[in-house]
Amino acid sequence: MSLPLNLVFETNKKPVRQQKLRGGYYTPVPLAAFLARWAIRTGTERILEPSAGDGNFLLAALDQLSDDASVVAVEIEPDEVRSAQNRLDGRHNRIEWFCGDFFEIYDQLTQKPKFDIAIGNPPFIRFQHFDASSREKAFHHLRMAGYKPTKLANAWVAFVELCMELLAENGRLAMVVPAEILQVKYASELRSRLSKQFEHIVLVSFRKLVFPEIQQEVVLLLAEGKRQQLGKPSDIHTIEFEDGAALIARGDLTDAVAHLPAKHTRNGMKWTALFLSRDAFSALDEAEQSVKLTPLGRLAEVDVRIVTGRNSFFVLPKSKREELCVQSVSVPIIGRTSALASILFNSDDFESYTTQHPAYLLHLSGVAQSTFPTALINYIQEGEAEEVHKGYKCRIRKRWVDVPSVFVPQAFLYRQIHKYPLLVVNNAGVTSTDTIHRVRIKPNINVKLLAGCFFNSLTMAWAEVCGRSYGGGVLELEPREAEELPIPYAEHLSLDIEKVDTLLRQGQHLAALDYVDSVVLKGFLGFDDSMITNIRLAWTELSSRRHYRR
Repeated sequence: MSLPLNLVFETNKKPVRQQKLRGGYYTPVPLAAFLARWAIRTGTERILEPSAGDGNFLLAALDQLSDDASVVAVEIEPDEVRSAQNRLDGRHNRIEWFCGDFFEIYDQLTQKPKFDIAIGNPPFIRFQHFDASSREKAFHHLRMAGYKPTKLANAWVAFVELCMELLAENGRLAMVVPAEILQVKYASELRSRLSKQFEHIVLVSFRKLVFPEIQQEVVLLLAEGKRQQLGKPSDIHTIEFEDGAALIARGDLTDAVAHLPAKHTRNGMKWTALFLSRDAFSALDEAEQSVKLTPLGRLAEVDVRIVTGRNSFFVLPKSKREELCVQSVSVPIIGRTSALASILFNSDDFESYTTQHPAYLLHLSGVAQSTFPTALINYIQEGEAEEVHKGYKCRIRKRWVDVPSVFVPQAFLYRQIHKYPLLVVNNAGVTSTDTIHRVRIKPNINVKLLAGCFFNSLTMAWAEVCGRSYGGGVLELEPREAEELPIPYAEHLSLDIEKVDTLLRQGQHLAALDYVDSVVLKGFLGFDDSMITNIRLAWTELSSRRHYRR
C-alpha cells in the first residue's frame, strides 16, 4: 500500500483505529520509487502489487515500464482503487485490477502466467485483528503450498509467502516488511523459505523509524533469483541507513552490497544476527552451537503475567490496603522492572519498593462477598461507578473482581529490557504484574546458580537476537522467546552469586559480566579470550543498534 508523500518521509494521518485494523500504514513515495527501480530491470516484466493502496508503487512502476509490460494490482478497499485510478491519470487502463481480498483472489492469480516481480507493502495486521474468514483462506492456500502457518502470524507473512508462490523462475521480490521478520517465531518458516528459494537477498534497515507514529521498525526485503525448487541457503547481505532519505541519496546499492560480506544462516537462525560485523556474527554463530548450552525452557518455565484489567484499581498502596482492611486478601506485588536491580530480590528490596509504589494486589478469588469489609464493598462500588468492570479483562470473568492466575514465582524475568535482561531470584515472596514475567524453576535446578549463569555475554547477545524492538530503545522478550535463550548452566559450576549481586547493585554490570564470563564461557564452555571478546561485541553492537532507535 502506498500514499503520495515527499522526501521528509511523513505518513498519512487516517484514524489510528481504522489504520490498525486494516494495517494501512503507507509507504513514502521515494521509498516506493526506490523499490521499483531495484526490481524493474528490462521494463517488460510482469508485475504483481498485492496490496495496491492508492497507487504509489503502481505510479513508480509505470514510470519505468514499456507498453509490453503487464501489471496486476489487488486492493481490498474500493475507495483506494478509485483514488489510485484517478492518480494514474489515464494510465490505469494498463493495469489489470482486482478489487477484493488478496487471499480470496489468489486462486484466480494462480491461473495466470507467473509474475517476474512482486512489489509492495503488505498490510501489517496482527493476528487479533486478522479477519477470521480472510485468515482461513490464506492458511488454506499456504497449506496447499506446503506451509504450516501459525494462527499467531501477522497478515503480512501470508502476503509475502503467497507472493513467492506466484513468482516465476528468477523472479524478484521487493517489499517493505516489519522488522519482525528478523526474529519472530511466526516468521521462521518464511525466513527459511526465503533463504532456500532465492539466490540472493538484501535486507535494508534504517536507524530511524520510517513509520514513527506506530513505532514500527521496518526493513526492505530485496530478494532475487527465485528457484523452482528449494536449494541451499542463499547469500544474504545487510545494509543500514540513517533513514529513507539517506537510502534515496545513495541510489544504486550494487556497489555498496559488493563490498559487504555475505552471510549464510542455519535453519531456524534469527536474522537479527545478520546485522552484526563479521567477527561478532561468526563468534555468536559458533558459540550458539555448543552442546553444553541448554535452552532456558528446559530449566524453567517463563509464565504469562498477571493481567488485572486495571492495575490502578487492583494494585493498592500500603495506606489504601490498611484503609480497606484487606490485609488478609491482598498479595505483595511489584510492577516495575526498575525494582529488580540485581539477580536477587530480597525483603528489604520490597520494603523499599512499597515506599514509592502501590505494592499489594487485591486477591479476592474464593472469598465470599458476604465477608467483604464495608470499606472494600464501597471501594468496589466506586470502581463500578468508574466502569472498571466494563473493561474486557474484567467483564469476561465470572466475578469481575477475581483476578486469575495469582501465584508467587521462584524468579522473575524482565519482559521489557533497557540495558540487559535479568533473571532475578524471588527471595521476597512477592508476585508481579504483566510488566514482568514470572518464572517457575524446574525440579532439581538451583535457582540462584541459574540466575547467576544467566548473566553472561552470550545470553545477553542472544536476547537481542530473539527479542523484539519496537522503537524507543526497548527490547521485549515474550515467554516463548525467552525460553529459547541459550544458558551455560551446570550444577557443578562454582559461581559466587553474592559477588555478582553486589557488583550489579553497585552499577558495575561490566565487571559482573567479566566475572561470570570467566567462569561459564571460558571455564565451562572452553571459549578463548578472543571468542569471548567477539561474543561481547555481538551484544554491544545489537544493543547499541536498538538504543539508537529511541
